[in-house]
Amino acid sequence: MRAINAVLLLALLLTFSGCVERPEAPAVSEQQATEEWKADGIVNEGEYTRSMLLQAPTRQGYSGGDMQISWRNDEEDLYLALNGSTLGWLALGFEPLEWMKDSDIILASVDKGTAVVLDEYCTGNYGPHIEDTMLGGTDDIQEFSGSESAGRTTIELKRSLQSSDRFDKSFSPGQAVSIIWALSDNPDISQKHDVAYGEGILSLTRAGGVASASLPGSLTPIEKDG
Repeated sequence: MRAINAVLLLALLLTFSGCVERPEAPAVSEQQATEEWKADGIVNEGEYTRSMLLQAPTRQGYSGGDMQISWRNDEEDLYLALNGSTLGWLALGFEPLEWMKDSDIILASVDKGTAVVLDEYCTGNYGPHIEDTMLGGTDDIQEFSGSESAGRTTIELKRSLQSSDRFDKSFSPGQAVSIIWALSDNPDISQKHDVAYGEGILSLTRAGGVASASLPGSLTPIEKDG
């Protein structure tokens, strides 16, 4: 009996200490970019070099959903497609310091057939996130478009890897970029997300399409702790 109790106690300690194996990271599919990138709100075959599906289950206050992220980059620019299971708004945040704090956020929706894409910055752990222009920064989304179909919203956009705006994060080819994401079923961007949220890693490619996401030097301190 004592042996059984000891095993049960050890299992509980492992569970609450975080030593139980975490879910596997989402698979990243790769292909050659054979098509010219266009900001038209439609993800075409061969338009992006990488893609991954981020999913979040139903939980208290959230109905559950997913976001398909597709991307490509060259030496100067990052091209993104966000396809979320919502007809409300969707958001992607780059490199938060803690929770949402100090993340460079893209918040987007499609309003009556017209895409709305905001360049924002989060000033607190759980918000608020405010447009860069309202903080004294600049809007650095160069091109964008969006569409809605079959209960999903697709946003395509382009931004520079390097930015002089202190409210934007700068990246380098080959970098592993930590991200957070969220979905809301409400098109009102002032309303809190209520469909899904999560985190992930966006692995950029080096010149020639070679990734270096596994290089320790490309990870942030928070990623290393994780």
